[in-house]
Amino acid sequence: MPDLNDWLLYGLLALLPIAAFSGYRLGRKQPKNKNKKAPVGSLSSDYIKGLNYLLNEQPDKAVDTFIDLLKVDTDTVETHLALGNLFRKRGEVDRAIRLHQNLIARPQLSAEDRNTSLYQLGLDYNAVGMYDRAVSLFNDLLADPQHKKESLHQLLNIHQLTKDWDQAAKIAEQLQSSMGEEQTKPIAHFYCELAEQKRLDGDMKAALQTAKKALSINPASVRASILQGNIHLQQKNYKQAIKSYQRILQQDIAFLPEALPQVAQAYEALKDDKGYKVFLDDSLEKGAGVSVLIELSKIIQRDKDDKAAALLIGGYLQERPSLKGLHRLISLHIEHAQDSAKPSLQLLDDIVEKLLLRKPRYECHNCGFHTKAIYWQCPSCKEWSSVKPIRGIEGE
Repeated sequence: MPDLNDWLLYGLLALLPIAAFSGYRLGRKQPKNKNKKAPVGSLSSDYIKGLNYLLNEQPDKAVDTFIDLLKVDTDTVETHLALGNLFRKRGEVDRAIRLHQNLIARPQLSAEDRNTSLYQLGLDYNAVGMYDRAVSLFNDLLADPQHKKESLHQLLNIHQLTKDWDQAAKIAEQLQSSMGEEQTKPIAHFYCELAEQKRLDGDMKAALQTAKKALSINPASVRASILQGNIHLQQKNYKQAIKSYQRILQQDIAFLPEALPQVAQAYEALKDDKGYKVFLDDSLEKGAGVSVLIELSKIIQRDKDDKAAALLIGGYLQERPSLKGLHRLISLHIEHAQDSAKPSLQLLDDIVEKLLLRKPRYECHNCGFHTKAIYWQCPSCKEWSSVKPIRGIEGE
C-alpha cells in the first residue's frame, strides 16, 4: 500500500499538467523578440528540476520548487489551491498555510479568488486547532454570498467542538433563517446544554428558563423534558417534576427508562404509591418497554406475591419476548423452585445476565453506532437526536 509520501508524489504529478499549461500560457504572454532566438524557457528547466526531486524521492524540495515556480495570476490560482488541499490532506498543514497566505498577499488577486483562499486558510487553521483564527476568517466570509453557507457550517462545527453552545445556537439559527436548513433539533440541544451548565452552576431559575426555551423550539425534545424534570426534582417541586416526565409519553416513550428512577423518586417523596402504579400502568398501555414492566412487577410483588409478579411478566413475554424480562422472570422463580431445579435456573439466570451486560442499549439510527450509554449527539456521525434505545428481544 502506498504511504503518505507516495500519495504526495502522485498528487504532485497530477498537478504538473495544470501547472505546465499555466507556464505555457505565461510564456505565450511574454513579448517576442524577432532578432533573438527564443532561449529554452526558465520554466521548463524548473519543471525538470522539480521532476528530478520527485523521481529521487525528495518531495520537500520538489514542493518548494513548484511553489516558487507558480506565479500567482488567474492561470495559476487553481493550481495553488489544489496543491494547498493536497498538503492539508497529507497533514502538511504548515505548508498549506504558507501557500494560502502567499496567495492572499498578492495584490493582483481577484476578490473571488481572495475569498476562496481565505476559506481554505480557515480550513488550515481549523485542521491544526487554531480555532480563534479560523472563526475570525469564517466570520469575515459571511458577507460573501458564495462562501456564506459553507462558512456557517464550519463555524457551527467549531462552536460544537469547543462547546460554545451559545454561539452554536446563534449560527444554527442563521442557517435555518437565511439558508433554509432545518436546525430545530440541534438548536434545542444547544439550549439544553446551556441549561445543564446553568443547573450545575446553581442558577436554577435560568436553567429552567433555558430548558423551557429548548421546548419552545422543539416541543418533541425528550431531553428538555427530562432536564426540566430533573431541575424541578432538585428543587423538591415533585409535582412539577412528574408533570415534566409525563410529557415523555407523548414525545418518545422509548426514552422513558431514562427518567424512570427520577419518576419513582418524585412519587416516593410525595408518598403516592398509588399514583406511581397508575403512571406505570398508563405507560405500559401506551407502549412503554420492559423496564416499566419490571418496575410494575416489583410493586405487585410487594403488594401481593412473587407468583402474581411472575404471571404479569410471563403474560407480557408471550407477546413481547425480552432478555431483560426473562432475567426478571427467572429470578422470581428461583426462590420457589425445587432444590434439584435451582442450579439449572441459576445457571440460566447467570447466562442471561452476562448476555445483557454484553449487549448495547442504544443504537444510532443514522450510522448504526452502538453504545451502552445514552448520547444526545452520536459520537460517531455527530448527528443530534439519532441515538435511541434499542427495542425488541435484546432491548426494551
